[in-house]
Amino acid sequence: MLRKLTDERHLLEVVRDCGIRESVACESRSFLLHDLLHYATESAAGVANGFWGRLAAGATLSELNDKERQGSLYDQPDMLVVEQVVGAMTGVVRGRSGEEIVAGMRQLGEAQGVAMPAWLTPAFVEQVQARMRALLGRWNATPYGGELTLDWP
Repeated sequence: MLRKLTDERHLLEVVRDCGIRESVACESRSFLLHDLLHYATESAAGVANGFWGRLAAGATLSELNDKERQGSLYDQPDMLVVEQVVGAMTGVVRGRSGEEIVAGMRQLGEAQGVAMPAWLTPAFVEQVQARMRALLGRWNATPYGGELTLDWP
């Protein structure tokens, strides 16, 4: 769940099925778009090895935010690929085409010797664009103190 505190701040809160809650206050300019892109990308791709999937599987917010720790979840190649794809999807919000995103990610994968996922296609990018428009519309309609609930598939 994302709770709108002000235009500059929001709260990311995870509510687990067992009732346990954890949260972190975030600076919206830096994190809101990135967190929503993770959600749109990972849910469209059906991946369980990204940020939201790992939260759903029991990882804590502190574990996912500790990118420097030895044995971090970010040491795992599949998590790094998801992170790179989400980073590239920032271009989607800024108007880059699906073809540009896919071509750039394929080049990056070749340079790093990493195969990009088969689901990374121009049609997939368009799906993420549509999800982002819907998510941003919902967020913009959320009043201060209100929440945007993101259920993980």
